[in-house]
Parts: sequence; C-alpha cells; structure tokens
Amino acid sequence: MNKQKNMWKVVYLLPLVLVLALAGCSKQGQNVKNGQPETVVKLGIIVPLSGEAAVLGEELQRVVDYYLPQINARYAKQGLKFEAVYEDGKCSGNDAVSAYQKLTDIDGTKFIIGGLCSSETLAMAPLSKNGSALILSPGSSNPAIEGASPYMFTFSYSDDMIGKKLATAMSTYKRVAIITEQNDYNVGIQKVWLAAMKNYPDAQVVANETFVKAGSDFRSVLEKVKQTNPDAILLNPNAGVTPRNLVKQLAEIKDWNNYKLFGQIAFIAPEVLSIAPEKTEGMIVVDSPSINSPELLALKSQIETTKGTLADIGTYFTASTIDDLNVVTSLIAELGNDPKAVREALVSREFKGYISDNINFKNSSFPGVGAAVYVVHNGAVELQK
Repeated sequence: MNKQKNMWKVVYLLPLVLVLALAGCSKQGQNVKNGQPETVVKLGIIVPLSGEAAVLGEELQRVVDYYLPQINARYAKQGLKFEAVYEDGKCSGNDAVSAYQKLTDIDGTKFIIGGLCSSETLAMAPLSKNGSALILSPGSSNPAIEGASPYMFTFSYSDDMIGKKLATAMSTYKRVAIITEQNDYNVGIQKVWLAAMKNYPDAQVVANETFVKAGSDFRSVLEKVKQTNPDAILLNPNAGVTPRNLVKQLAEIKDWNNYKLFGQIAFIAPEVLSIAPEKTEGMIVVDSPSINSPELLALKSQIETTKGTLADIGTYFTASTIDDLNVVTSLIAELGNDPKAVREALVSREFKGYISDNINFKNSSFPGVGAAVYVVHNGAVELQK
C-alpha cells in the first residue's frame, strides 16, 4: 500500500463505530439525496479575493474547489457533505471580522478555514475565544498568532523561523537594510529580523524603511536605502502585485548594483522573478521547507491543469490547505459539527499530512515546521545545498 493510502488509513478514515455515531451529530443542514438524509456542514473560507493579495486567495480557492469534492466522495456513504462558503477578507482585519460575523451569525458556520493573511487571522482571534467557531488558517504566519485564541490555529510555519533564518543568512554582510510593507505578516518578519540581527554585532542595520500597505510607488524609499550604501537588502513585501512593482522599480535605479538581495515567500513565483531577472538572479529566498512528495506534486499538477496556476502560494501552502481540509473534515465526521469537541481532539492528537508526518498542536498554535533557504537560478527558486 502506498504512502498516500496509508495516510488516509491512519488519519482520515473513520472506524465503523464512528460512522454509526453520525446519527448523533449536530446537523447544520439536512438535504435528501437518493431518498437518504444528507448532513451538510458549511466551512467558511476567508481569504483575500480582491485587493493586492487577491492572487493568493484565488489560488487557495482553486485548491479548495478541486479538493473538497474528493473529501465529499470520501464521506458520501455516511450521508455527510461539506460545503465551502467563501468570504473576501481582503487581507484586512476589518474585512475579515465582517466576514467572520457574516459566516457565523448568518450562515451558521462553526468552522473557518482562514484567514490567509495574518492581518485577517489576528483580527478574528478575539471573536473566537468563546468557542463559537474554530479558526484553522492554512497560511497565516505572524508569531502573534501563538496563543491569541484557544480556538485559533494555523497550518503555516512561523515568521519567527523565517525572520531568524534571514538574519543568519545576512549576518556575513557588514551593512544590511530592510524594506517592509506595513501589514501584520511583513511587520512580524521585520520585528523578528531586527531582534535577531542584534546577535550579529559585525552586521550593521543601516536602513529600516517601510511603505504603506498595497503601495505602488517605492522610488523615494529605494533612494533612501541607496544612500546608506548597503551590502545586502531584505525585500519584505506581501505576495501578489506589490513585489512585482518593487523589484521593477529597484531595477530602474541606475548605478546601483553592489548589493545582495534577500526575500521571502513573495519572491517564489516565477512571474515575480521574471520582472527583472538581472536583479533577482542569485537572490536568496527564505521560505517553508521543501515539500517534494511525489503524491503531492502530482496532486498539485492536477489542480493546476484543472483550475489554474498555484505559483504564488507554492507547494507548501497548497499542501497546508489540503492538510487543513483533511484534518478538520475528518474530525467533524467523527465528532460532529461541534467546534469545542473538534478543538479538544485537535490539541490531543497527532496527524499525518503533506507538511509533516507529525502535525501536532498539543503545545502550540503552529504545527511545528521550520524554514529553508533557496537561491534564485534561471528564474526559479532552488533549495540551497
């Protein structure tokens, strides 16, 4: 039996006794299919579907739209069906709160897959503390998520790991700079990086510049950084449109070539790297660990063939979204549409998935994965050897 089948057998398939217990599940809605009752459980999906980070939300939606029917096929004989209800979080705390309230108050949703941006997820944390809904983010990484709510978890790695790894990678340069977008995800990396750089007294932070969220004109910021004559620059924008504009304008500045570029997830997409290949070639990118499971890569390819590219969320967040869906639906199928019961199971068990063979929330809001260093070569990121 291959690894994929073992994963379902160990984690996601229900024992017969639990299948029979579905009759006692709290039902969110009930349809009749082929003369048999069908329990419908709504999953709220809060991701940016408009704005500068919309590309991320749209790609995550492709994963859900492709994979959720497979989950429903898995539980069809039990009369259980999961339904995705999408709301636009816009990578904004205020919009995510409105989306959460709509999903829970109007749609009666008890499980939220989201947010994707850390600003979305952190804003929803206070609303979930009473256990009215369980939040399971597939991609939020700000360290402030840790312990923000007992009913909020993320399948992402932590920016704490990313920021420290970036600092280590840049510690051999004498003059370093950072340019940061003003949102929770990027500010989280900035804070960790600045604190970690203090461990390297031979590396001086000569510039620490920020720009407004979803900014599009970076010329003045770039000129200020240029004046400090850095040896290495960390570009720290949110993924989507912003890094494309940032690297394009950086390339337009004349007589400025004597620096090494560093980045994070915003620079894994070939579409970003191709904007100014003469600048991004050799760039060091710190992101999630490499995920190269043949089963996952085949599944990702199927999703892209059917639904469209997943270049911006990449392999890791494709995997984390699938793992998120698998874990939450398996626990709902076992325990019912009950966020408190599912939460207790989530923090007391271990789960096999694509991001790890030991997804574990026993002592953390994060699943416990690290970071890896990549180098840009011929317009693509390659794991640094």
